[in-house]
Amino acid sequence: MQDDFEKYQLSGWFPGHMFKAGKQMSDALKLVDMAIELVDARAPMATRNPDLRNILDGKPFQIVANKADLASPAANHAWEQYCADNGLQIHFLDSRRTQNVKHLPQLWRQIVMNARASRGATRPLLRPVRVIIAGVPNVGKSTLVNHLFEKNRAQVGPKPGVTRTNQWIPLEDNIELLDTPGILWPKIKSKKHELLLALLGIFNEEVISRELIADYLAWSLETKGIPINWSDYGLKNAPETGDELLSAIATKRGFKRSGNLLDTERAAISFIKDFRDKKMGRITLELPPASSTTKMPQQAMNN
Repeated sequence: MQDDFEKYQLSGWFPGHMFKAGKQMSDALKLVDMAIELVDARAPMATRNPDLRNILDGKPFQIVANKADLASPAANHAWEQYCADNGLQIHFLDSRRTQNVKHLPQLWRQIVMNARASRGATRPLLRPVRVIIAGVPNVGKSTLVNHLFEKNRAQVGPKPGVTRTNQWIPLEDNIELLDTPGILWPKIKSKKHELLLALLGIFNEEVISRELIADYLAWSLETKGIPINWSDYGLKNAPETGDELLSAIATKRGFKRSGNLLDTERAAISFIKDFRDKKMGRITLELPPASSTTKMPQQAMNN
């Protein structure tokens, strides 16, 4: 498989409302006691917003890795260990399950109170604990908020950028949660990073060739040593090129376009959907730095 994705130009996609939302979030951080950053468990660091890290100003902070049910359990554990070793708090969950999130307000309150105590604060907090939740688009923030708040105020949608404005939401344990729109950083530095975000549904895939995203997925599976049943895609072995893969999928699944030609775009969409729907298994596409040079067999990653 190719490893020359950087020859392709970056798309430059960055909706104007994200610039405004980023400034609003920066202002809102002055009002809160704690920040939560929601990331995708399949790529925990690649889906963190570096702009948010730069404006935290020493406030208590926790990373919440959503979609943990789609990621490798072994890789989740490796990330937990890496974060613990580097002084980061990370919490893995599947935000679609209420029982997985109902304990979070109490946990966040305790983190804030511990931080106050460590600063030597002695006066009781006579107002609600204020927490901001932020993250990249389409990582599941609105789903998480809706499970935390029974009246479902947050809008949920399948496309990046559904939530457009900041909204204060009251939670249990005397918590006020500020939900923010999904925000990307203005400049993505590499094509591989852009393709990873598109594959995870965070970046608008409509501005990138789906065939290229599928090619990147196949390359990622191969380089990370994740075994795939290639016979499901009409192949005996791993494909040597993206074109070979997509032609095989289109042939096996009968994807044709006018002129009886193979529909490789539809094949690419099908291949990407299999990944997103967990038909390939629970797969993590980004490992901690200490593990990133070591291929982790999918069998071990699923245990």
